[in-house]
Amino acid sequence: MSVLVVDAGRVGGQLVSLYGDKPVHDWPGYHHIIAADLAGHLVEHARLLEVEMVGNRKVLDVTRRDGGFAVMARDVVTGEEHHHEANAVIIAIGGGAFEPRRLKVPGEAGLGEDQLTYRMPDRATAAGRRVVVVGGGDSGLESAQSAHEAGGRVTMLQVLDRFTGMETNIDKVNQMEIPRHFNTRVKELELQDGRLHAVVAQTKGAPSPLRLECDYLVVNIGAAVNLDAVKRWGIETEGNQIKVDPSMRTSVEGMFSCGDIVTYEGKYKLLITASSEGAVAANAAYVHVRKPARLTMGELYT
Repeated sequence: MSVLVVDAGRVGGQLVSLYGDKPVHDWPGYHHIIAADLAGHLVEHARLLEVEMVGNRKVLDVTRRDGGFAVMARDVVTGEEHHHEANAVIIAIGGGAFEPRRLKVPGEAGLGEDQLTYRMPDRATAAGRRVVVVGGGDSGLESAQSAHEAGGRVTMLQVLDRFTGMETNIDKVNQMEIPRHFNTRVKELELQDGRLHAVVAQTKGAPSPLRLECDYLVVNIGAAVNLDAVKRWGIETEGNQIKVDPSMRTSVEGMFSCGDIVTYEGKYKLLITASSEGAVAANAAYVHVRKPARLTMGELYT
């Protein structure tokens, strides 16, 4: 089949755009591989299969046309519109279109990516700097590990009374003896000449605020998912996810979905699960487009 992958960010998806430096431990065949490297292997495999891929092109509209779909996408850099025809559409947008949650404190607005990031910290930027990581889930714990390994002087702030990530991530942060403050909420960012100088936070029950000198702030406190576009296309959602059946079919005929964005009974958010769902969605799309005499997944492969 002729296949086009349209990505709003860099080709390789969120493994590259959001988690490039993050180690991956749940991909078969690799005990440890960096997310961007894994994405590179997947992209190269797709290229060898002659899959066309374009990045920095955000899909804004999908409409019915002549038994298929008209897909309109806009270049995020130039603003140029691109129109694509499709007999089937697979939505594989990871966690979805989202905005990272911000601290909403004085001094936050206007800081550049070299001073404040809501993603994994850039290792080169973290090296030798005073790094404060806000958040105690897996993203925060992994950010702290990465910055520490890169040579940053790391301190963690967590609004709860404990970390909430996987035991393995908590154990690694403990082994690294990374300082942390629980029950602590950021109140203000101190700037000097437009540059981040310190983080002011308040620990519950403490008589006075905590002041941490900082020139690189990492905020990992979740994200607000926006599925407005998907809903406009008529697709049924449940919470912040797309509902699918066992064949990865959405509520719209000819539109399929897979990966972290989908929900069904027994769903696990793992890379290998997402890949399995991708295979199911691709085969279901094949059946929809080609309408072979053999219609079920079992019959196709027996």
